[in-house]
Amino acid sequence: MNSRLILWSVTSAVLLAGGIAAVKEGWLNGWKMRFGELMASPGTQYSAAKFRIDLVDQFNYSRLASKTPTLRVDPEMEAWLDKEFAKIDTTNLNQVTELVQEAMPRYYRVSVCAASSPSLRELVQRFHEYAHRAQPEMTHMAVSVRPRASGLMHEALLVLGQRLQDFTPEALSKSGDEPFFSSCVHCKQPHFMKLSRAQRSMALECPKCRRKYAVIAADSQGRFRYVNEFLTGYAPPAMFAKNQSRVQQLFTIWSAVHSHCLYANDPGAKQGTNYAKKEQTDSWQFADETQRLQRGDCEDSSIFLADWLMSRGFQVRVALGRYGDLGGHAWCVVKVDDKEYVIESTESRPDPTDPPLASRVGSRYVPEVLFDRFAIYVPSSPNRTWKGDYWSANVWTRIEPRTELGGDPILTRAPIGPMIRAGAKNLLEATATADSTRLARTSFTNPASPLHLNLGDIPAGAREWRQSLLPTHEP
Repeated sequence: MNSRLILWSVTSAVLLAGGIAAVKEGWLNGWKMRFGELMASPGTQYSAAKFRIDLVDQFNYSRLASKTPTLRVDPEMEAWLDKEFAKIDTTNLNQVTELVQEAMPRYYRVSVCAASSPSLRELVQRFHEYAHRAQPEMTHMAVSVRPRASGLMHEALLVLGQRLQDFTPEALSKSGDEPFFSSCVHCKQPHFMKLSRAQRSMALECPKCRRKYAVIAADSQGRFRYVNEFLTGYAPPAMFAKNQSRVQQLFTIWSAVHSHCLYANDPGAKQGTNYAKKEQTDSWQFADETQRLQRGDCEDSSIFLADWLMSRGFQVRVALGRYGDLGGHAWCVVKVDDKEYVIESTESRPDPTDPPLASRVGSRYVPEVLFDRFAIYVPSSPNRTWKGDYWSANVWTRIEPRTELGGDPILTRAPIGPMIRAGAKNLLEATATADSTRLARTSFTNPASPLHLNLGDIPAGAREWRQSLLPTHEP
Protein backbone atom coordinates (compact mmCIF):
# COMPACT_ATOMS: atom_id res chain seq x y z
CA MET A 1 0.00 0.00 0.00
CA ASN A 2 2.77 2.39 0.96
CA SER A 3 4.64 1.65 -2.26
CA ARG A 4 1.52 2.44 -4.33
CA LEU A 5 1.08 5.69 -2.48
CA ILE A 6 4.67 6.65 -3.07
CA LEU A 7 4.35 5.78 -6.79
CA TRP A 8 1.13 7.77 -7.08
CA SER A 9 2.75 10.74 -5.30
CA VAL A 10 5.81 10.70 -7.54
CA THR A 11 3.67 10.43 -10.67
CA SER A 12 1.47 13.29 -9.54
CA ALA A 13 4.53 15.42 -8.77
CA VAL A 14 6.02 14.75 -12.19
CA LEU A 15 2.74 15.59 -13.93
CA LEU A 16 2.35 18.72 -11.84
CA ALA A 17 5.90 19.83 -12.58
CA GLY A 18 5.37 19.14 -16.25
CA GLY A 19 2.13 21.11 -16.22
CA ILE A 20 3.78 24.05 -14.49
CA ALA A 21 6.65 23.94 -16.99
CA ALA A 22 4.20 23.76 -19.89
CA VAL A 23 2.34 26.82 -18.60
CA LYS A 24 5.56 28.69 -17.88
CA GLU A 25 7.04 27.97 -21.30
CA GLY A 26 3.77 28.56 -23.14
CA TRP A 27 3.47 24.96 -24.32
CA LEU A 28 -0.22 24.34 -23.48
CA ASN A 29 -1.33 25.53 -26.91
CA GLY A 30 1.45 23.50 -28.42
CA TRP A 31 0.29 20.34 -26.70
CA LYS A 32 -3.25 20.97 -27.91
CA MET A 33 -1.98 21.34 -31.48
CA ARG A 34 0.25 18.29 -31.06
CA PHE A 35 -2.71 16.22 -29.91
CA GLY A 36 -4.65 17.38 -32.97
CA GLU A 37 -1.74 16.42 -35.22
CA LEU A 38 -1.58 12.95 -33.67
CA MET A 39 -5.30 12.45 -34.21
CA ALA A 40 -5.18 13.60 -37.85
CA SER A 41 -5.17 11.08 -40.66
CA PRO A 42 -1.72 10.04 -41.92
CA GLY A 43 -2.13 11.90 -45.19
CA THR A 44 -2.84 15.24 -43.51
CA GLN A 45 -0.19 15.19 -40.78
CA TYR A 46 2.05 18.23 -40.51
CA SER A 47 5.61 17.30 -41.56
CA ALA A 48 9.04 18.80 -40.97
CA ALA A 49 9.23 19.61 -44.71
CA LYS A 50 5.98 21.58 -44.48
CA PHE A 51 7.32 23.36 -41.40
CA ARG A 52 10.37 24.54 -43.38
CA ILE A 53 8.23 25.82 -46.24
CA ASP A 54 5.86 27.69 -43.93
CA LEU A 55 8.72 29.23 -41.97
CA VAL A 56 10.37 30.53 -45.16
CA ASP A 57 7.05 31.93 -46.33
CA GLN A 58 6.45 33.62 -42.97
CA PHE A 59 9.79 35.43 -43.18
CA ASN A 60 9.40 36.46 -46.80
CA TYR A 61 5.79 37.65 -46.46
CA SER A 62 6.99 39.89 -43.66
CA ARG A 63 9.88 41.19 -45.78
CA LEU A 64 7.63 41.83 -48.77
CA ALA A 65 5.32 43.87 -46.53
CA SER A 66 8.27 45.98 -45.40
CA LYS A 67 9.65 46.22 -48.97
CA THR A 68 12.78 44.34 -47.95
CA PRO A 69 14.44 41.88 -50.38
CA THR A 70 13.28 38.33 -49.71
CA LEU A 71 15.51 35.68 -48.19
CA ARG A 72 16.77 32.73 -50.18
CA VAL A 73 17.31 29.27 -48.71
CA ASP A 74 20.98 28.29 -48.79
CA PRO A 75 21.16 24.51 -49.52
CA GLU A 76 24.80 24.37 -48.43
CA MET A 77 24.02 25.98 -45.08
CA GLU A 78 20.95 23.79 -44.56
CA ALA A 79 22.91 20.62 -45.32
CA TRP A 80 25.54 21.66 -42.77
CA LEU A 81 22.85 22.38 -40.15
CA ASP A 82 21.14 19.01 -40.70
CA LYS A 83 24.48 17.27 -40.24
CA GLU A 84 25.69 19.22 -37.21
CA PHE A 85 22.47 20.11 -35.35
CA ALA A 86 22.51 16.93 -33.26
CA LYS A 87 25.83 18.05 -31.71
CA ILE A 88 25.00 21.76 -31.27
CA ASP A 89 24.26 23.16 -27.81
CA THR A 90 21.48 25.71 -28.30
CA THR A 91 21.85 27.05 -24.76
CA ASN A 92 24.97 28.90 -25.97
CA LEU A 93 23.98 30.63 -29.20
CA ASN A 94 27.04 32.85 -29.14
CA GLN A 95 29.06 29.72 -29.69
CA VAL A 96 26.65 28.63 -32.41
CA THR A 97 27.28 31.86 -34.37
CA GLU A 98 31.02 31.16 -34.22
CA LEU A 99 30.49 27.59 -35.46
CA VAL A 100 28.40 28.85 -38.37
CA GLN A 101 30.94 31.48 -39.37
CA GLU A 102 33.81 28.98 -39.24
CA ALA A 103 31.89 26.49 -41.37
CA MET A 104 30.50 29.12 -43.78
CA PRO A 105 33.31 31.66 -44.36
CA ARG A 106 31.29 33.47 -47.04
CA TYR A 107 28.87 34.80 -44.41
CA TYR A 108 29.72 38.27 -43.15
CA ARG A 109 26.87 38.56 -40.62
CA VAL A 110 25.04 35.74 -38.90
CA SER A 111 21.91 35.78 -36.74
CA VAL A 112 20.71 32.57 -35.08
CA CYS A 113 17.48 31.79 -33.30
CA ALA A 114 16.28 28.62 -31.54
CA ALA A 115 12.83 27.62 -30.31
CA SER A 116 11.08 24.46 -29.16
CA SER A 117 7.49 23.24 -29.00
CA PRO A 118 5.51 20.01 -28.85
CA SER A 119 3.88 20.99 -32.19
CA LEU A 120 5.58 21.84 -35.47
CA ARG A 121 2.66 24.11 -36.39
CA GLU A 122 3.02 26.02 -33.14
CA LEU A 123 6.78 26.12 -33.65
CA VAL A 124 6.24 28.24 -36.78
CA GLN A 125 4.29 30.74 -34.68
CA ARG A 126 7.13 31.02 -32.18
CA PHE A 127 9.30 32.60 -34.88
CA HIS A 128 6.61 35.15 -35.77
CA GLU A 129 8.06 38.08 -33.83
CA TYR A 130 11.59 37.27 -34.97
CA ALA A 131 10.40 37.22 -38.60
CA HIS A 132 9.01 40.76 -38.29
CA ARG A 133 12.25 42.33 -37.07
CA ALA A 134 13.94 44.36 -39.78
CA GLN A 135 17.24 42.76 -40.85
CA PRO A 136 17.57 44.15 -44.37
CA GLU A 137 21.25 43.20 -44.70
CA MET A 138 20.45 39.47 -44.43
CA THR A 139 20.23 37.62 -47.74
CA HIS A 140 19.91 33.89 -46.97
CA MET A 141 18.42 31.54 -44.41
CA ALA A 142 18.54 27.90 -43.33
CA VAL A 143 16.62 25.91 -40.73
CA SER A 144 16.96 22.48 -39.18
CA VAL A 145 14.64 20.54 -36.84
CA ARG A 146 15.48 17.83 -34.28
CA PRO A 147 13.42 15.83 -31.75
CA ARG A 148 13.68 16.47 -28.02
CA ALA A 149 12.42 14.70 -24.90
CA SER A 150 12.30 11.31 -26.61
CA GLY A 151 10.34 12.69 -29.52
CA LEU A 152 7.72 14.52 -27.45
CA MET A 153 9.15 17.93 -28.40
CA HIS A 154 10.55 19.53 -31.53
CA GLU A 155 13.41 22.03 -31.54
CA ALA A 156 14.28 24.24 -34.51
CA LEU A 157 17.48 26.17 -35.17
CA LEU A 158 17.17 29.02 -37.66
CA VAL A 159 20.13 30.85 -39.20
CA LEU A 160 19.89 34.13 -41.10
CA GLY A 161 23.02 35.41 -42.80
CA GLN A 162 24.48 38.01 -45.09
CA ARG A 163 26.08 35.89 -47.79
CA LEU A 164 28.59 37.90 -49.79
CA GLN A 165 29.08 37.74 -53.51
CA ASP A 166 32.52 37.12 -54.97
CA PHE A 167 34.60 40.20 -55.58
CA THR A 168 35.10 41.25 -59.18
CA PRO A 169 35.70 44.72 -60.60
CA GLU A 170 32.31 44.48 -62.31
CA ALA A 171 30.57 43.69 -59.02
CA LEU A 172 32.24 46.69 -57.38
CA SER A 173 31.12 48.92 -60.27
CA LYS A 174 27.49 47.95 -59.63
CA SER A 175 27.59 47.73 -55.84
CA GLY A 176 26.33 50.02 -53.13
CA ASP A 177 29.63 49.78 -51.25
CA GLU A 178 28.62 46.48 -49.61
CA PRO A 179 31.27 43.96 -48.50
CA PHE A 180 32.62 41.28 -50.84
CA PHE A 181 34.06 37.81 -50.42
CA SER A 182 37.42 36.78 -51.82
CA SER A 183 40.25 34.29 -51.37
CA CYS A 184 43.94 35.13 -51.45
CA VAL A 185 45.71 33.73 -54.51
CA HIS A 186 48.86 33.26 -52.43
CA CYS A 187 47.74 31.50 -49.21
CA LYS A 188 44.11 30.71 -50.22
CA GLN A 189 42.78 32.39 -47.07
CA PRO A 190 39.07 33.29 -47.42
CA HIS A 191 38.31 36.82 -46.28
CA PHE A 192 36.05 39.84 -46.67
CA MET A 193 36.69 43.26 -48.14
CA LYS A 194 34.83 46.55 -47.72
CA LEU A 195 35.62 48.80 -50.66
CA SER A 196 34.47 52.29 -51.53
CA ARG A 197 33.79 53.28 -55.11
CA ALA A 198 34.81 56.81 -54.15
CA GLN A 199 38.37 55.46 -53.97
CA ARG A 200 39.20 55.23 -57.66
CA SER A 201 42.23 52.95 -57.47
CA MET A 202 43.37 50.50 -54.83
CA ALA A 203 45.43 47.41 -54.11
CA LEU A 204 43.87 44.46 -52.27
CA GLU A 205 45.95 42.86 -49.54
CA CYS A 206 45.35 39.54 -47.78
CA PRO A 207 44.77 39.93 -44.02
CA LYS A 208 46.70 36.72 -43.30
CA CYS A 209 49.87 36.74 -45.43
CA ARG A 210 49.86 40.56 -45.93
CA ARG A 211 50.63 40.25 -49.62
CA LYS A 212 48.92 42.14 -52.40
CA TYR A 213 47.01 40.01 -54.87
CA ALA A 214 45.04 42.46 -57.04
CA VAL A 215 45.10 46.08 -58.15
CA ILE A 216 42.02 47.76 -59.59
CA ALA A 217 41.21 51.21 -60.93
CA ALA A 218 38.20 53.03 -62.38
CA ASP A 219 38.11 54.15 -65.99
CA SER A 220 36.61 57.41 -67.24
CA GLN A 221 33.12 55.82 -67.26
CA GLY A 222 33.40 54.82 -63.60
CA ARG A 223 33.83 51.10 -64.38
CA PHE A 224 36.45 49.31 -62.33
CA ARG A 225 39.01 47.08 -64.03
CA TYR A 226 42.13 45.15 -63.15
CA VAL A 227 44.95 47.56 -63.98
CA ASN A 228 46.53 45.31 -66.61
CA GLU A 229 43.30 45.62 -68.62
CA PHE A 230 44.09 49.28 -69.32
CA LEU A 231 46.76 47.98 -71.71
CA THR A 232 44.76 47.09 -74.80
CA GLY A 233 47.42 46.91 -77.53
CA TYR A 234 46.81 50.42 -78.86
CA ALA A 235 49.49 52.00 -81.03
CA PRO A 236 49.16 55.29 -82.95
CA PRO A 237 49.86 55.15 -86.68
CA ALA A 238 53.54 55.97 -87.01
CA MET A 239 56.45 55.43 -89.43
CA PHE A 240 59.93 54.49 -88.25
CA ALA A 241 63.14 54.72 -90.23
CA LYS A 242 64.32 51.32 -91.40
CA ASN A 243 67.80 51.78 -90.02
CA GLN A 244 66.68 52.73 -86.51
CA SER A 245 68.02 50.56 -83.74
CA ARG A 246 65.77 49.26 -80.98
CA VAL A 247 67.09 51.87 -78.58
CA GLN A 248 66.47 54.61 -81.16
CA GLN A 249 62.89 53.36 -81.62
CA LEU A 250 62.48 53.43 -77.85
CA PHE A 251 63.54 57.07 -77.69
CA THR A 252 61.39 58.00 -80.69
CA ILE A 253 58.25 56.61 -79.03
CA TRP A 254 59.23 58.06 -75.65
CA SER A 255 59.77 61.51 -77.17
CA ALA A 256 56.44 61.37 -79.02
CA VAL A 257 54.50 60.56 -75.84
CA HIS A 258 56.38 63.22 -73.92
CA SER A 259 55.73 65.87 -76.57
CA HIS A 260 52.04 65.13 -77.03
CA CYS A 261 50.90 64.44 -73.47
CA LEU A 262 50.60 67.45 -71.17
CA TYR A 263 51.01 66.41 -67.55
CA ALA A 264 47.87 66.98 -65.45
CA ASN A 265 47.70 66.33 -61.72
CA ASP A 266 45.13 63.86 -60.38
CA PRO A 267 41.99 65.65 -59.20
CA GLY A 268 42.11 65.53 -55.44
CA ALA A 269 45.66 64.15 -55.35
CA LYS A 270 47.97 65.50 -52.73
CA GLN A 271 51.70 65.63 -53.30
CA GLY A 272 54.16 64.31 -50.78
CA THR A 273 54.07 61.24 -48.56
CA ASN A 274 50.52 61.93 -47.38
CA TYR A 275 49.01 61.88 -50.85
CA ALA A 276 46.73 58.96 -49.99
CA LYS A 277 44.97 60.72 -47.13
CA LYS A 278 42.82 62.76 -49.47
CA GLU A 279 39.83 61.37 -51.31
CA GLN A 280 40.59 60.55 -54.92
CA THR A 281 38.34 61.50 -57.79
CA ASP A 282 40.79 60.52 -60.53
CA SER A 283 40.02 57.96 -63.22
CA TRP A 284 42.53 56.06 -65.31
CA GLN A 285 42.68 56.57 -69.07
CA PHE A 286 43.27 54.15 -71.91
CA ALA A 287 46.10 54.93 -74.31
CA ASP A 288 43.79 56.16 -77.09
CA GLU A 289 42.00 58.47 -74.61
CA THR A 290 45.30 59.97 -73.50
CA GLN A 291 46.37 60.53 -77.10
CA ARG A 292 43.02 62.13 -77.97
CA LEU A 293 43.00 64.38 -74.89
CA GLN A 294 46.77 65.03 -75.11
CA ARG A 295 46.93 65.21 -71.33
CA GLY A 296 47.02 62.86 -68.38
CA ASP A 297 48.84 62.12 -65.15
CA CYS A 298 51.73 59.76 -64.63
CA GLU A 299 49.80 56.47 -64.85
CA ASP A 300 47.91 57.67 -67.94
CA SER A 301 51.03 58.58 -69.85
CA SER A 302 52.81 55.42 -68.60
CA ILE A 303 49.95 53.28 -69.95
CA PHE A 304 50.12 55.12 -73.28
CA LEU A 305 53.87 54.65 -73.45
CA ALA A 306 53.77 50.98 -72.41
CA ASP A 307 50.97 50.10 -74.83
CA TRP A 308 52.82 51.64 -77.75
CA LEU A 309 56.13 49.99 -76.83
CA MET A 310 54.48 46.57 -76.37
CA SER A 311 52.87 46.85 -79.78
CA ARG A 312 56.38 47.28 -81.21
CA GLY A 313 57.59 44.12 -79.45
CA PHE A 314 59.41 45.73 -76.51
CA GLN A 315 59.63 43.96 -73.18
CA VAL A 316 58.05 46.55 -70.87
CA ARG A 317 56.19 46.78 -67.58
CA VAL A 318 54.35 49.62 -65.90
CA ALA A 319 55.49 50.20 -62.33
CA LEU A 320 53.39 51.66 -59.50
CA GLY A 321 55.37 52.69 -56.47
CA ARG A 322 57.29 55.52 -54.89
CA TYR A 323 59.75 58.02 -56.24
CA GLY A 324 62.15 58.99 -53.46
CA ASP A 325 60.39 60.89 -50.70
CA LEU A 326 57.87 62.50 -53.03
CA GLY A 327 55.19 59.83 -52.72
CA GLY A 328 53.28 57.69 -55.21
CA HIS A 329 54.29 57.58 -58.84
CA ALA A 330 54.02 55.52 -62.04
CA TRP A 331 56.72 54.84 -64.63
CA CYS A 332 57.81 52.22 -67.17
CA VAL A 333 60.76 49.87 -67.17
CA VAL A 334 61.97 48.52 -70.52
CA LYS A 335 64.52 45.81 -71.25
CA VAL A 336 66.46 46.16 -74.52
CA ASP A 337 69.50 44.01 -75.35
CA ASP A 338 69.85 42.94 -71.68
CA LYS A 339 69.87 46.56 -70.54
CA GLU A 340 67.10 48.00 -68.39
CA TYR A 341 65.80 51.55 -68.82
CA VAL A 342 63.60 53.46 -66.40
CA ILE A 343 61.34 55.45 -68.73
CA GLU A 344 59.72 58.55 -67.26
CA SER A 345 56.74 59.84 -69.20
CA THR A 346 56.58 62.98 -67.05
CA GLU A 347 60.21 64.11 -66.85
CA SER A 348 62.18 66.53 -69.02
CA ARG A 349 62.66 65.75 -72.71
CA PRO A 350 64.35 62.38 -73.35
CA ASP A 351 68.02 62.64 -74.23
CA PRO A 352 69.35 59.71 -76.33
CA THR A 353 72.92 60.69 -75.41
CA ASP A 354 72.15 60.13 -71.72
CA PRO A 355 69.96 57.01 -71.54
CA PRO A 356 68.31 56.45 -68.12
CA LEU A 357 69.74 53.04 -67.29
CA ALA A 358 68.06 51.51 -64.26
CA SER A 359 71.45 50.75 -62.73
CA ARG A 360 72.23 54.49 -62.72
CA VAL A 361 68.95 56.23 -61.92
CA GLY A 362 66.88 53.52 -60.33
CA SER A 363 67.82 53.95 -56.68
CA ARG A 364 65.07 56.54 -56.20
CA TYR A 365 62.39 54.33 -57.77
CA VAL A 366 60.83 51.67 -55.54
CA PRO A 367 58.04 49.71 -57.29
CA GLU A 368 55.31 48.08 -55.25
CA VAL A 369 53.33 46.59 -58.16
CA LEU A 370 54.19 45.93 -61.80
CA PHE A 371 51.86 45.04 -64.66
CA ASP A 372 51.90 44.32 -68.35
CA ARG A 373 49.10 43.47 -70.76
CA PHE A 374 48.58 39.96 -69.39
CA ALA A 375 49.31 40.01 -65.67
CA ILE A 376 50.21 41.94 -62.58
CA TYR A 377 53.35 41.25 -60.56
CA VAL A 378 53.51 41.64 -56.79
CA PRO A 379 56.46 41.18 -54.41
CA SER A 380 57.08 37.53 -53.54
CA SER A 381 57.77 38.56 -49.96
CA PRO A 382 55.98 41.36 -48.10
CA ASN A 383 59.18 42.25 -46.18
CA ARG A 384 61.69 42.13 -49.01
CA THR A 385 64.48 44.61 -49.61
CA TRP A 386 64.41 46.32 -52.99
CA LYS A 387 67.55 45.59 -55.03
CA GLY A 388 66.50 46.93 -58.41
CA ASP A 389 65.32 43.69 -60.04
CA TYR A 390 62.18 44.26 -62.14
CA TRP A 391 62.05 40.88 -63.87
CA SER A 392 63.09 37.97 -61.63
CA ALA A 393 60.42 35.37 -60.81
CA ASN A 394 62.10 35.02 -57.40
CA VAL A 395 61.34 38.68 -56.66
CA TRP A 396 57.93 39.05 -58.32
CA THR A 397 54.92 36.73 -58.26
CA ARG A 398 52.92 36.72 -61.48
CA ILE A 399 49.10 36.88 -61.15
CA GLU A 400 46.61 36.70 -64.00
CA PRO A 401 43.59 38.35 -62.34
CA ARG A 402 40.87 37.06 -64.67
CA THR A 403 42.12 33.50 -64.42
CA GLU A 404 42.85 33.43 -60.69
CA LEU A 405 40.24 35.85 -59.33
CA GLY A 406 37.48 35.64 -61.91
CA GLY A 407 35.01 38.23 -63.00
CA ASP A 408 32.64 38.84 -65.90
CA PRO A 409 35.41 37.54 -65.37
CA ILE A 410 41.96 44.04 -39.29
CA LEU A 411 41.55 44.30 -36.15
CA THR A 412 40.60 42.40 -32.94
CA ARG A 413 37.64 40.07 -33.01
CA ALA A 414 34.49 42.08 -32.41
CA PRO A 415 32.77 41.07 -29.16
CA ILE A 416 29.65 39.01 -29.66
CA GLY A 417 26.59 40.37 -27.92
CA PRO A 418 24.93 38.46 -25.10
CA MET A 419 22.33 35.84 -25.80
CA ILE A 420 18.84 37.37 -25.78
CA ARG A 421 15.61 35.81 -24.57
CA ALA A 422 12.83 37.65 -26.34
CA GLY A 423 9.41 37.31 -27.90
CA ALA A 424 7.66 34.03 -27.26
CA LYS A 425 8.76 31.87 -24.39
CA ASN A 426 11.71 29.55 -25.11
CA LEU A 427 12.87 31.69 -28.09
CA LEU A 428 16.62 32.37 -28.03
CA GLU A 429 18.64 34.41 -30.50
CA ALA A 430 22.13 35.80 -30.99
CA THR A 431 23.76 37.90 -33.71
CA ALA A 432 27.38 38.43 -34.68
CA THR A 433 29.36 40.21 -37.38
CA ALA A 434 32.24 38.31 -38.96
CA ASP A 435 35.64 38.11 -37.36
CA SER A 436 37.27 41.36 -38.44
CA THR A 437 40.74 39.80 -38.61
CA ARG A 438 39.44 38.38 -41.89
CA LEU A 439 38.87 41.83 -43.38
CA ALA A 440 41.24 42.57 -46.27
CA ARG A 441 43.21 45.78 -46.22
CA THR A 442 43.11 48.14 -49.15
CA SER A 443 45.96 50.46 -49.98
CA PHE A 444 46.03 53.44 -52.28
CA THR A 445 47.95 52.95 -55.49
CA ASN A 446 46.87 56.13 -57.19
CA PRO A 447 50.13 57.90 -58.14
CA ALA A 448 50.68 61.59 -57.50
CA SER A 449 53.92 63.00 -58.85
CA PRO A 450 55.36 66.47 -59.37
CA LEU A 451 55.72 67.69 -62.93
CA HIS A 452 59.02 67.22 -64.83
CA LEU A 453 61.16 65.12 -62.52
CA ASN A 454 64.81 65.85 -63.23
CA LEU A 455 66.67 62.56 -63.51
CA GLY A 456 69.94 64.43 -63.80
CA ASP A 457 69.63 65.50 -60.17
CA ILE A 458 69.64 61.88 -58.97
CA PRO A 459 73.16 60.86 -57.90
CA ALA A 460 74.58 57.81 -59.62
CA GLY A 461 74.32 54.78 -57.36
CA ALA A 462 76.17 51.52 -57.01
CA ARG A 463 75.26 48.56 -59.17
CA GLU A 464 73.26 47.18 -56.28
CA TRP A 465 71.24 49.42 -54.02
CA ARG A 466 69.08 48.69 -51.01
CA GLN A 467 65.99 50.49 -49.85
CA SER A 468 63.43 49.00 -47.47
CA LEU A 469 59.87 48.80 -48.72
CA LEU A 470 57.65 50.76 -46.37
CA PRO A 471 53.97 49.86 -45.96
CA THR A 472 51.69 51.42 -48.53
CA HIS A 473 49.73 54.41 -47.24
CA GLU A 474 46.32 53.63 -45.82
CA PRO A 475 43.39 55.97 -45.20
